[in-house]
Amino acid sequence: MYEGERAEVLAAVDRTAGGISTAVVVFGEPGIGKTTLLDGVRATIRISGIEAEAALPYAAVDRLLRSAAALIDGLPPALRDLVTRPQEDPFLVGLAVLTLLSDLAPVTVVIDDAHWLDRQSAEALLFTARRLDADGIAMIFAAEPGFDASGLRTLALDRSADAAGLLDGIELNPQVRDRIAQEAEGNPLALLEFARALTPEQRLGQVLPVSVLPAGNAVLARFGHRLAMAVPYGSRLLLTLAAAERDGDLAIVMSAAAALGLSEGDLAGAEGVLRVSGMRLAFRHPLERSAAYYLVPLTDRLRVHRVLAEASADPIRRLGHLAAATLTPDEHVAAELEDLARRADPALAACMLDHAAQITPIPAERARRSSEAARNLLRTDDYERALPRLAGHASVRDTLLAGDEQAALTLATKQIDELRERGTPGELPGMLGLYAEAQITAGQYGEARAALDEAAEIAAATGGSEPPAELLAEIAAIQGDASGRPGLLALGQGRYEEAIPHLQADWRARPEVMTVAADLVEATARAGRPDLAAEPLERLTAWAQAAGHPWCQAVALRARAFLAPTEEAGELLARAVHLHEGAGRPFEQARTALQFGQWLRRAGRKAESRQPLQLAAEQFDRLGAAPWAERAHGELRAAGAPVVNAAAAPEDPLGGLSPQERRIIRLAAEGASNREIAAQLFLSPRTVEYHLYRAYPKLGVSSRQDLRRKISGRTS
Repeated sequence: MYEGERAEVLAAVDRTAGGISTAVVVFGEPGIGKTTLLDGVRATIRISGIEAEAALPYAAVDRLLRSAAALIDGLPPALRDLVTRPQEDPFLVGLAVLTLLSDLAPVTVVIDDAHWLDRQSAEALLFTARRLDADGIAMIFAAEPGFDASGLRTLALDRSADAAGLLDGIELNPQVRDRIAQEAEGNPLALLEFARALTPEQRLGQVLPVSVLPAGNAVLARFGHRLAMAVPYGSRLLLTLAAAERDGDLAIVMSAAAALGLSEGDLAGAEGVLRVSGMRLAFRHPLERSAAYYLVPLTDRLRVHRVLAEASADPIRRLGHLAAATLTPDEHVAAELEDLARRADPALAACMLDHAAQITPIPAERARRSSEAARNLLRTDDYERALPRLAGHASVRDTLLAGDEQAALTLATKQIDELRERGTPGELPGMLGLYAEAQITAGQYGEARAALDEAAEIAAATGGSEPPAELLAEIAAIQGDASGRPGLLALGQGRYEEAIPHLQADWRARPEVMTVAADLVEATARAGRPDLAAEPLERLTAWAQAAGHPWCQAVALRARAFLAPTEEAGELLARAVHLHEGAGRPFEQARTALQFGQWLRRAGRKAESRQPLQLAAEQFDRLGAAPWAERAHGELRAAGAPVVNAAAAPEDPLGGLSPQERRIIRLAAEGASNREIAAQLFLSPRTVEYHLYRAYPKLGVSSRQDLRRKISGRTS
């Protein structure tokens, strides 16, 4: 940034060795980078203007001369008297300084914050600068606009979009980074101050749209002093209004100002700080906005947000100001925030829901809204914030999204039992659907189907909602049934080009389900379209790293292997196979083993390929995943393994029963009495007895003891 200006200043310094003199004044607003540029200059003498000494005649000249005190005695007596006891003639003092610097040549003098030089020193030093000739002297000034440097070479440092690169070393949520860059308007100091002053939570995204970005105390004090010098006391509350109204809508600001008893005269008093263009107003410096907001009492800020809430027609702005004015728990405001969050984009919704969770007085609502906020964060790819929060919530859905199906199964079983005990059938279908989803991830498709059948029956009886049909479609696709999800079905059957648009649609609909991203990477890579795999692979890798579960990392490594060079792909797959061991997710484990076996066989390592291929074939057979099993057995044959018939999926001992009979039989096998079964399934004891009477002959049993043996696989 400012490379051209830096080069010109350094060239001026270099020319002093050849006896050439130069004077340059670098202009720029506060924080634009003037001092940073001058810090890169090798200076013989370096001074800065000091605001506190701006009224002391020749204070700056005195500081300069102290740097060259040894040479003062060599000056002619008349000039020596001028620099040691300066009078009211800055031009003669300037001549004395010129003579002194000539004796020091080659010499470079750097004068920072020249706008704070006392008047006499400024006149003397500028007189010196205008009379430089072949002396080998470089004088480099830095000043804010308004410093009179007529007759000298000037350079202007303007705001630059490149300044946003200063944020590269600071961990920021992408939306927060964009917000900082937008409000700093290319000012380097503002960029860094905004970023450093945010709390860790704010850096990760918890910033309400109407909030004013903070700055450090020292910078706030500096800019607050500037405001105090530039704006009459009566106009300062209007500055706070303007700071809190982020859009700079003049009509809203003046409407709110009227509610506080302010007028157009107060706006006129603030013109030294504000720019008014049409119906928009803006602060001349981004840090003045922060100072105008944070350096007033909290009570004034609350008043400002209340009147802006009344004046704002935009619902997001209105509610944002209302939330900013709310310091005590308020369920009404929390509920409004949640309602608005439903219509906002995921990043904004997450922020609103987090704030709603903070201000609600109801613990259950706080937990629920925090959970919803985390789910929205997941949809913004903010996995590092979302996944730990989801894992920490006592919610089946959240533990599933966090990638922990075993925790989800345990929690779902517990909650289903509690719902049955309480006799609340209306809530069962939803929980049974989540239980089925967890069973699908665990490879227990029969259990999942039974849960979904029960959920459908209860929903029909109570008028409730059935679990989503996608769950049964997931199982069907894995097992090669035409009713399954088209994308996953086509992927399993090797129709990769056909699978791509379906998987892309699935991923857009469910961006939080990262196994869909893995499917899309595989389909695009196998179809020879790796360009379509880059984005899902990037997100999948970030998700796996944040989730931390071995199976997640294994799936991400498997996906990376599709796009990696041959040798690297083998290393990635070997690591993935190892990570899958004991990590659950049998379908994903079998897919990784299949891919590794394929890689080994194609690398000419047929003997080594048989073990992972055998594991994949057996796993797919057990799951009933026919298309995948067929591929695994085909690879085994190609690897020279003995030709064997594919093993059939293990027979379900309850396979010939209706869904209702299956549920009753399982409870009976667990030792529940007819009355207990009836209570759990919301049936009459007589109906339970009837179903047992019909089921026993189908199973070839005549007692509950026989039933327990049948279910457990034991023989009499």
